[in-house]
Amino acid sequence: MTNLERIRTMIAEELKLWDQPSIAVGIVKDGEVVLREGFGFANAEKNLPAGPDTMYQIGSSSKAFTAAAAALLVDRGLLDWDRPVVEYLPWLRFQDDFTTLNATVRDMLCHRTGLPRHDAYWINGPCTRREMAENLRNMQPAWSFRSMWCYQNTCYVTVGLLIEALSGMSWEEFVRKELLEPLGMDRTTFYVDAISADPDHADPYARDLPTDLHGWKRIDFLKSDREDMAAGIGAPYGPAGSIMSTVNDMLKWLQFNLDEGKVGETQLISEANMKEIHKPQMLMAQPLLVPFPEQDFYSYAMGWFTETHRGHLMVEHGGNIDGFSALVTMIPDQKLGIVTLTNFNNSFDTYSTTYEIVDAYLGVEDGDWNKRWRELIAQVMEAQVSQMAEMNGEPAAGTSPSHPLESYVGTYVNPTYGELVISLEGERLGFLYNKDFSPLAHFHYDSFRIDNPRALLSDMLLKFETDKRGTVGSVAIGITLNPLCADEVFVKKVE
Repeated sequence: MTNLERIRTMIAEELKLWDQPSIAVGIVKDGEVVLREGFGFANAEKNLPAGPDTMYQIGSSSKAFTAAAAALLVDRGLLDWDRPVVEYLPWLRFQDDFTTLNATVRDMLCHRTGLPRHDAYWINGPCTRREMAENLRNMQPAWSFRSMWCYQNTCYVTVGLLIEALSGMSWEEFVRKELLEPLGMDRTTFYVDAISADPDHADPYARDLPTDLHGWKRIDFLKSDREDMAAGIGAPYGPAGSIMSTVNDMLKWLQFNLDEGKVGETQLISEANMKEIHKPQMLMAQPLLVPFPEQDFYSYAMGWFTETHRGHLMVEHGGNIDGFSALVTMIPDQKLGIVTLTNFNNSFDTYSTTYEIVDAYLGVEDGDWNKRWRELIAQVMEAQVSQMAEMNGEPAAGTSPSHPLESYVGTYVNPTYGELVISLEGERLGFLYNKDFSPLAHFHYDSFRIDNPRALLSDMLLKFETDKRGTVGSVAIGITLNPLCADEVFVKKVE
């Protein structure tokens, strides 16, 4: 059996073991495409097969396109990696003046502003792209500026707005005209309406419960109310994660990056700025996912993670969005590029398959990545329950709310996270945030737990507080899931 036949067999076997609808895989080696193939079903109910032209969402693998778009502007003298962004966007503010005055494009693209993720406000939220960037001024930092790496989507949205301001085009139009068209990526788009209407697209799937390891169901595409394809308005979070593409198109993107910005004989982005995008910029205290002894020197470049894998530089970026997962990987000294796309929520088959392919080309057979990733993810899922329990603490026995349940009902507002609504549903309180409804279970005293395992904020505590008049006036939530940030306080609106 040839190496490529072994790889195909491995991909098909791993897809079954991970119990997912499909995975589409592409490999480029030494400038030649050696594999472009779909495995499984783009739509399981209709038995529609996945293929190399099947369109998938790539989530945060989109960030590399935003970094490349910025590099084009640097090449043209319109942008400087190390000039404060506020000099280009005078309205931009962070919570502290020092970060406002000093944060550069490089800082924002390599996640070192000191801000934790602060993601919950935009997932199904009402913000426009500009409102998302303006929200930076409200966000609590967890660390001092440039002292710690932490993934931050809103900063990428802000760089997207900077690209719009300097180019005079929307981020979508600039990326399409300046990157996708020159690369011939004609089956790559930014709009949910485009992917859902395409005859060769993958439908999104997920487990019934996030902690399940088997079983799946079709779910809806994530689509922002602000997105309007007819008007050319993309998702507000677009520069951080809205691109949809295919294996064939992503192989062109991989080759472009492996060729340090060249398309054929044309140097589209200077080699110097492609090196800036790919080189480590900010050390990470620990890997985003899990540590492996074969890997070291975890860091972030601009739109790419970088680490060593068995002594070889690995440049990669994953992507997750509702019902889809992606991984785009390069081993530059081997002239090797791999793309794995799935129509499954929070899939790690992308990683196990990619690592097996990398090892196959390195001539190593002892990785056993499928087994190791499956075991690790099972442990992570199991630990999530205990981690949330530890964060919430033990409930005090025999307590009751200090007020009638009607007293907690109302709309509560937070500068960063907007509005949440507490309602009375029969004999229980209900919680509504960004279209996501959950019942609340009494925890103790004036604390209630979000009682919905499918909710974005599942199991979080809402700690209601009374004002000086003794009435329920606010609610505090550890919504960032970061112990270095204080709880976010939502103040009750006066009707």
